[in-house]
Amino acid sequence: MSRFYWFFFALIVVVARVVQLCALYLCNAPTGGPFVADWNRFLWHTMFADIGIIMASAFCLQAVSLVVKGRGLRIVKIVSVVLAGVYLFACGTDDEIMRWMNQRLSFSFIGTYMGAVSDTGLVASIFKEGAFHFLFSFFTVVAAIVGLAIFSRGNRLERAVARPFHKSFVAPVVAILVFAILGCTSHMWFNPSHRRWPRIKPIPYVLVEEVLHAFESLEPPADYREGILALGGNPDAEYPFWHWAGGDSANADAVEKASLDAFKARPLDERPDIILFNIESLRGWTSDMRTRSCMRFPNLCKLVLSGTYYPNAHSVGYPSIEGFLGIMVGVPSHPRATFLYNYPNTRMRSIGDVLQAAGYNRQVLCGADPKFDNELVWQQKWFDYNEFKPENDNDVALARRFVEMYRERDKGKPLFFHWMSRSMHIPFDLPADMGERPADAEAAYLRAEAYMDSALGIIVNEVERGPRANSTLFILVGDHSYPNSAQTAESERLGKIHEGETWVSLIFAGAGAERTMDLRPVSQGSIASSVVDFLGLDVSNHFMGAKLISKAVPPDSADSSAVLLRELPGVYSFRQGEIAYRIDSLAFFAGMDDTEPAAVRTASWKADWDVSRPVEGFVSGRSVTVDEKLLAETTAKMRAAAHAWEFVVTKNKLMP
Repeated sequence: MSRFYWFFFALIVVVARVVQLCALYLCNAPTGGPFVADWNRFLWHTMFADIGIIMASAFCLQAVSLVVKGRGLRIVKIVSVVLAGVYLFACGTDDEIMRWMNQRLSFSFIGTYMGAVSDTGLVASIFKEGAFHFLFSFFTVVAAIVGLAIFSRGNRLERAVARPFHKSFVAPVVAILVFAILGCTSHMWFNPSHRRWPRIKPIPYVLVEEVLHAFESLEPPADYREGILALGGNPDAEYPFWHWAGGDSANADAVEKASLDAFKARPLDERPDIILFNIESLRGWTSDMRTRSCMRFPNLCKLVLSGTYYPNAHSVGYPSIEGFLGIMVGVPSHPRATFLYNYPNTRMRSIGDVLQAAGYNRQVLCGADPKFDNELVWQQKWFDYNEFKPENDNDVALARRFVEMYRERDKGKPLFFHWMSRSMHIPFDLPADMGERPADAEAAYLRAEAYMDSALGIIVNEVERGPRANSTLFILVGDHSYPNSAQTAESERLGKIHEGETWVSLIFAGAGAERTMDLRPVSQGSIASSVVDFLGLDVSNHFMGAKLISKAVPPDSADSSAVLLRELPGVYSFRQGEIAYRIDSLAFFAGMDDTEPAAVRTASWKADWDVSRPVEGFVSGRSVTVDEKLLAETTAKMRAAAHAWEFVVTKNKLMP
C-alpha cells in the first residue's frame, strides 16, 4: 500500500469533497427550493473538476517527496495534511457563499467581507438559519483531516519513495496522472457548458484567474471605442464619462461656483430635502404596484401614487456594496471585482460630494453594521454624520431613530438623509415581539416587507406633519434584489446577474415630482444624475445614468402640454464576469469572456406572471427569439461595454 500512498491520500480528500458536493446540490438553498434545477447536471461535473485538482496536487506532492530526504519527508506529510484541510475548508466556504449569495470565494470577496463578523446579530441569524449545512460541512472537513492524519501516521512515506524507478512504482503514478489530466480537462470534454463552468470551477481556478485579471487591461481593449459608445461616453476623451460644468473645461470651475452659489442663495423652501430610502433586498416583482401590492404595502403605494414610479428598475450589480456604489456614485459595478474594495483610490465624485458643495447637511443611518461589507469608509467620506447602533437593527427602531435625528437636524440647511434598511435581509428575522418567523420563505419575506413598509410610514408621516412637507423629495430604491427558490437555478441559463439579483423598484415622490409611471427599464445608477438635474445644478460630474424626474407643470401653465418622453439608454448590470443588458422590452444575458450569443428574455412590461404568489410567482421573462444579426450585434456591444468599463476603472479614467 505504501507505493499507493499519494493515491489513497488523494482518494480520502476526494471522498470528503464528494460529501460536501452532495450536501451542496442535494440540500435545499436558503431560499427554500433546490440549489439547482437538476443536480445531475452539476454534481458529476463539479466532482470530476475537483478530482482533477486534488489528483494534480497529489502528483506534485509525490514529485516533492522523491526529492526530499530524511526528516523532510515528515514535513511533507504534515504540510500535505494542512493543505488538504485548507482546500476542503475553502471549498466548504465557497459552497456556503454560493448557497447564500450566488457568489464565489475570491480575494475580492474576502477583502470586502473581512469585517463581516462585526455585525454579530446578522451573522448569528444567518448561521442559525443554515446551522445544519454549516456544521455538516465543518465536521466533514474535521473528519477528513483526522482521517488523513491517521492514514499518514499509519503509512511510512519512506517506503513509497525508496525505489522510485521500480516497475511497481509506475501504476500509482500513472493512476494519479490519468485522474489529474482527465479531471482538469473535464470541463472541455464532459458535456461542456459555458454557463455551468463559472459555477463549478474549483477554487484554485477562481483565485488564479482573479490574480491574472489584475495584470490585464494594460492597453485599451480592441473593442474599447464600441464599449464606451455603448455606455454613453466619449471614446475620444481621456476621461470618457466626465462632464464639465457648462460643457467647457476652461470655464467649468466658474460655472459650477456660480450654479452652486445661486442654489444656496435660494430660499430654504426652494432647496428641497432629499430622503433616500435604500431598501435591503427589495424584490421588484413583489413590490410591483401594478399587482395587488398596494393592499400589502400601503406606504410604498402612497409614495408610488404621489410621484414618478419606475417598476422595471434594476441595480447596477450585487451585493449591497455594489448597490451603494450605483446609488451614490452613479456608475456601474466593476465587471469582475468589487469596485469600492478593489479600486478604493479611484478618483470619483459622489452625489454626497455634490450635495455638500450645494450646502446640504448629509446624514446616513444604517440598520446593519457598515463594516460588514466594507462600506464604513465610504459613509465617512460621503456624509457629515453616519450612525449604526445594534439596538436599531430592525426597521421600525431605525425609523424611530430617524424621527429623533430629523427633529434634531440643522434647520438652516437642506437635508440629504440616506436611510438604509435591514429587516428584509435574509433570513428575514424580525424582533421577538413580532412572533415566530413563518417556516415558509415566501411568507417570511412578505412579513418582513410589510414590517419595512410600516417603518416607511413612520418616516413619511413625520415629514408630512412638519414644515418641510412640501419641500421634501423622497427617493426609494432597493440596493439589489434576492432570488426566490425558482430563480436560484436560473444562473445556469442566465448567469449571475439576472432579475433575481437586480430587479428593484425606483420611486421619486414629493417636492413637485411629476405623478407618472414609466415602464421602461432604468437603473439605480440614474439617481445621482436625476437629483442633480432636478435641483437645477450645473456641476462637473461623471454620473452615467439618465435624468429620470421632472417637476410637475401646473395645469394652467403655458408649458402644461404633455411632458416629452425622454429617450432612455439601455441598462447595464455587471457581476463576476457576467453582463445583463436591458433595452425597451428585451433583456440580454451574456458572459464577458464567452463566445456564445446572449440569452434573451422579455422585460417585465406587463405583470403577466402568477401574481397570486407575490414572491415565487415570477421567475424570469419569457424566452424569445430575436433576429440573429441583432443578437450578434447586441452581444458584441455588451462585451465591448464590459471590457471598456473594466479598462476605465483599472486605469483610473473616471475623473480628472
